[in-house]
Amino acid sequence: MNPNEIFTYPVESKSAEAKKSVKEYHCRFLGRKCDKQSRTIKYPMGVCSVNHSGAKPIICPHRFLEDNLVFRNACNIAFGSTNNVLLFSEVKINNVGSFDFVLVKHKPISNKVNDFCIVEFQSDSTTGTGELVQALKDFMKGKDVLQNKYRFGMNTYNTIKLSYIQMLIKGQVMEKWNKNIFWIMQKFVYDNMINRFRLTNLDYNANHKTQYHIYDLAGIGEVYNLEIVDKKSTTIANLLRAFTHQPTPSMDKFVEVLESKIKLKLGLIIE
Repeated sequence: MNPNEIFTYPVESKSAEAKKSVKEYHCRFLGRKCDKQSRTIKYPMGVCSVNHSGAKPIICPHRFLEDNLVFRNACNIAFGSTNNVLLFSEVKINNVGSFDFVLVKHKPISNKVNDFCIVEFQSDSTTGTGELVQALKDFMKGKDVLQNKYRFGMNTYNTIKLSYIQMLIKGQVMEKWNKNIFWIMQKFVYDNMINRFRLTNLDYNANHKTQYHIYDLAGIGEVYNLEIVDKKSTTIANLLRAFTHQPTPSMDKFVEVLESKIKLKLGLIIE
């Protein structure tokens, strides 16, 4: 396991643009200095994606901002074009939370809303992040981080659990409003979600309000480019069905775990 992109360029890139980006801690997706922080380093935590399990998981949501591709694709599905569309970020609504982005189609030469849709980014996260920070430090010192295996893992299950609840909460609102919500996910995360929740019936249907746009990274020249690899969709009823029909773990196995802890005297005495 090691970094794949640092400050928006592949770690193996020797281009002048890549070197300049690293020197200035620049994010080409934001168009400014990287804003990810770690308490253990003074400069930004500029790792965009990593190499793990034969995939290149994206661990920074800003990575999905490349060339506004995901927004253009959502606009074309929701509105048919990008004409008279404005993008707003972090729009809050009571009892629901914040939407990552809202695409608003307004009437020409008017502030009246004609239509809108929601766009949510779902990147992954890591465990053992101290090892990833060390990889970044090594890279900044000029070391070849691809020759080392750093002992961080992917926190994909936690990522999926948290996002699934958001899909249920926000998705039911969108169904009642009859508006689309687009979940922007990488294939690595989407496949894990499908497998863990045993989801079925996700064939693309333009009438479904919960839509998944699935992306991946393709290496072209001195950069990786974001590309859409699939589109899926579902209903809240289908998501709830999968959520409430998860297999129940064996209580006997759980009792065995508790008894082993008693044997090892790991419990605290309540006085």
